[in-house]
Amino acid sequence: MNTDSVLANVSRNVRHARRLRGWSQERLAGAASVSRRMLVGIETGDSNVSLATLDRLAAALGLSFAELVRPADGEGRPPRAAPLQVWQGALPDSKGILMESLTHNGQTVELWVWRVAPGDRYDAEADAPGSHEMVWVTDGELVLQQGERVWRLAAGQSLTFHSDIDYSYRNEGTETVRFSKNVIVAAPPVPYSGS
Repeated sequence: MNTDSVLANVSRNVRHARRLRGWSQERLAGAASVSRRMLVGIETGDSNVSLATLDRLAAALGLSFAELVRPADGEGRPPRAAPLQVWQGALPDSKGILMESLTHNGQTVELWVWRVAPGDRYDAEADAPGSHEMVWVTDGELVLQQGERVWRLAAGQSLTFHSDIDYSYRNEGTETVRFSKNVIVAAPPVPYSGS
């Protein structure tokens, strides 16, 4: 994730939610399975962080991914917001944009629009156990890889897969790949770390 405004939103929202709960940085770091050093960097806006780490922080704080990355209103609540670019690839035309998010009964569903420029890629860490993605390609050919398994999805094709295993999106073609995806993130259990 390389978008400065998103990092600023995350910094502010994590700090606000942690303080609202009366939690120390150590408690949140333990609950989200991140180092305290990483959490300090996130709260000060000095740390570039993976989407999977943000998912763990959101789950530990009882927030949705969207609540963590979107700008908050004056009272710390996320407003109904416009689409937000959350990922920027190595090339300018590569972007991941969060369109909408809904959390219900412990699961979060996110709607994303992605573009991956020729020669670029996105490497994803595993989501929480039980999570899935549904991808639909509108332009180009998307190469999706999980371990040794590789799918090549052309325009008009779709795929549903378990996203609780590391995976990557690649563009090995000559035109920008455009696709939408729904992410269904199962909330991981938050370990009790004492007072």
